Parts: sequence; C-alpha cells; structure tokens
Amino acid sequence: MKNRGIILLLCILVLVLGFFGYLLANSDLTNSKKYEREITEVETVTETDETADIEEDLDATDIDSTDQELLQIETELNSNP
Repeated sequence: MKNRGIILLLCILVLVLGFFGYLLANSDLTNSKKYEREITEVETVTETDETADIEEDLDATDIDSTDQELLQIETELNSNP
C-alpha cells in the first residue's frame, strides 16, 4: 500500500513537471525569433562617423512605438504580484 502511494505521487510529479516543461517550451519568453529581426536591424548601422550616415541611421530607426511598448511593459510588471 505504501509503495502504491509513492508511485502515484511520482507519476503526478512527472505529469506536472512535463506540463510546465511544455508551457516553457511554447512560451514567448523562450522564443526569441520574434526579437531577432529587431536586434538585427539595430546591429546593422553604418560604421562611419560621417554626419550624413549618422542622420540616415537615425531616420531608419523606428521609435514611434517606444511609448506604447514602455506602457505595455509597465502594465505587465504591475499586474504580477
């Protein structure tokens, strides 16, 4: 009887750990494909320090949605206890 309880407990533990592993594998936190494109765009700037090239890089940088992203991050941080 005691062995059945231990085996049942181990089975439940394996199922719970498997479920959490599945959630982590499909989570946006561990899936970096979403951000790779943006990082690549930031890293591809000109190497020169000419004013025209710097202005071109600044014009190509999208900062219009920065406020919205910051508000979204703040909301996520405040929603978690």
